[in-house]
Amino acid sequence: MGIRKESATGKYPAPSQPTFCRLYAQVSALEVERAVLAFQRQVRGAPPPGELIVLDGQEPNHTRGQRVLTAVTVPGQHYLGSQMVADQSNEIPAARDRFERLDLDGKAVSLDALHTQAETARALVLEHGADYLLTVKGNQPTVQENIARHVATPPVAFPPEGSPTLARTHERNKGRTETRGIRTAGITPEQAGFPLAAQAARLRRQVDGRAAETVTLITSLAPTEPAAARWLERNRQHWAIENGLHARLDVSRRDDQCRLKNRNAVWVHGIFARLANSLFMAWRTQQTKPAHKTTTDFTAHMAAEHARRVLLTVTARSPNLQAPS
Repeated sequence: MGIRKESATGKYPAPSQPTFCRLYAQVSALEVERAVLAFQRQVRGAPPPGELIVLDGQEPNHTRGQRVLTAVTVPGQHYLGSQMVADQSNEIPAARDRFERLDLDGKAVSLDALHTQAETARALVLEHGADYLLTVKGNQPTVQENIARHVATPPVAFPPEGSPTLARTHERNKGRTETRGIRTAGITPEQAGFPLAAQAARLRRQVDGRAAETVTLITSLAPTEPAAARWLERNRQHWAIENGLHARLDVSRRDDQCRLKNRNAVWVHGIFARLANSLFMAWRTQQTKPAHKTTTDFTAHMAAEHARRVLLTVTARSPNLQAPS
């Protein structure tokens, strides 16, 4: 594997980067994922049962169009697995393939507007026992128009306490004030023109200095399940995959600088990077100093003492992320 022994010291230097690249290209990505998920469960335990499952894709630069679809829970960022998007295809069939390797029974699953497809909705509910939360955009114009006839845009102003069908939040986001209001209503599949629909919503988002935007949502969850405030929270959680995972992969893990081209190697590399993000989330909950909660801090912590801590973590019978004695 390209490991050269230094005769003077009797030590083995770390394998080179090309060695890892060749290894990643040859091992079974599914076997690696299986081992990684088992290790994550040892360290973090099972995801909280009520966490939302989000699937979303990312295409690192320099990978010749190789796209990785990832499943995580939010807000905990438990890694649930990855799926490579086939060449000359998109994320829709990749997501359905990924469903087969996920425990979705009784779970709520959120996907972006690309996946608002009748076959995907039926697969989630009828084959896997899950509920969907989907965004309806221009790829489903009839469904969008049907929902608009049954659910009005939320008003600009209403009492702050809201109601079971009205909710609003105010927050500062990247230096700007963002107001998000939602109105929900029960709906039938016939009214929506979409299979297994039970509830629809219109979400109005206003950010300082920008025109207001209205988004249409649909779910198979009954109207009593996510009241308006809960649905608003879950919609916000869906986009936590962007900052909670993708941004960390791009910035802290320098995913966009990755030069891997081999499809299997991209998949395996992505598995390890996403595991690292999940472990970071677990480590962060143990930190008492707010200034020591970044991905960079976690990397430095695990690399301390010539990577002694990371080696102890991965080789321990009962691994944990506490500092070794």
